[in-house]
Amino acid sequence: MKFWMYPLAGALALASLNTVAADAYPNKPIRLIVPFPPGGGTDLVSRAIQPPFSAAVGQQLLIDNRGGAQGTAGTVIGAKANPDGYTLVIAEIGATVVAPWTFDKPPFDVARDFAPITQLIEQPYIVSIHPSVPAKTLADFLKLAAAKPNGYNYGSGNVTAHLAQQVFYQTAKLSLTHVPYRGSGPAMTALLGGEVQTLFSGPGAAIPQIRAGKLRPLAVTTAKRARELPEVPTLEESGFKGFAISGWYGLMAPAGTPQPIIRKLNSVVTKILSEGDGAKFLAMRGYEPTPTTPEAFGKFMLAEYQRWGKAVKAAGVKATD
Repeated sequence: MKFWMYPLAGALALASLNTVAADAYPNKPIRLIVPFPPGGGTDLVSRAIQPPFSAAVGQQLLIDNRGGAQGTAGTVIGAKANPDGYTLVIAEIGATVVAPWTFDKPPFDVARDFAPITQLIEQPYIVSIHPSVPAKTLADFLKLAAAKPNGYNYGSGNVTAHLAQQVFYQTAKLSLTHVPYRGSGPAMTALLGGEVQTLFSGPGAAIPQIRAGKLRPLAVTTAKRARELPEVPTLEESGFKGFAISGWYGLMAPAGTPQPIIRKLNSVVTKILSEGDGAKFLAMRGYEPTPTTPEAFGKFMLAEYQRWGKAVKAAGVKATD
């Protein structure tokens, strides 16, 4: 009987220490690694939750943009950080579950290296063109591209946008020239400047430019029309049956971060995404707030990792592409 009491006492003591640590947390600023340059969707969503998060926990949330290697460079920094709750990292569909498949040796393991906190948002990708392109509809643009092989450039700021566009144009039996950028912000700048003629981009970057008349939307990639762009058809409505892709962001910590801290962070962020100005701002910019439990987000990421692995292998996309 005494043999079993010591492990039990140790477990109870550890649980008590973790609870105390969570009660005292945080007592200094928290760093949030955004694995892309400023100006893109991950940056916009992070800065939308920054003020209410800082107010809720009584400490500053410091955003640290670490772009490079399709988002994996910053994600690796997050994976290797001290698991004390003071370094968090944005999970993004491309950087977290798609890009690792493009490396011969993945830079991190989604299941092993991270503690999931919550999903943040889901989003459509918006197919837009520069207004100088003489097309009013997706069908118009595809006819132009068919008549001029490799005469039009498409940009990408992350591997998901690259892969989605590559598969789409292969499906349409068209040849366009791919121009990669370090993030969706630089890719959008290139589209606005006419350096590329078309782009699959998130709503946060695209919608303000569409409303300003600087871009022309042709379609959205989701199964349903976007709430903020009800006049823009889906790809399926445009003749591409079954072609539906949704982007998403989430929040993670390094593996080993105490569960009471994970639970506390989940509670804070869930409330931010469910009410207040931050939630209203995200919805207005075309994002759908989708807070979840840590367990649900972890299962979702693993399912997405396996699903996109098949797509990457089929398309033959590599990290150097």
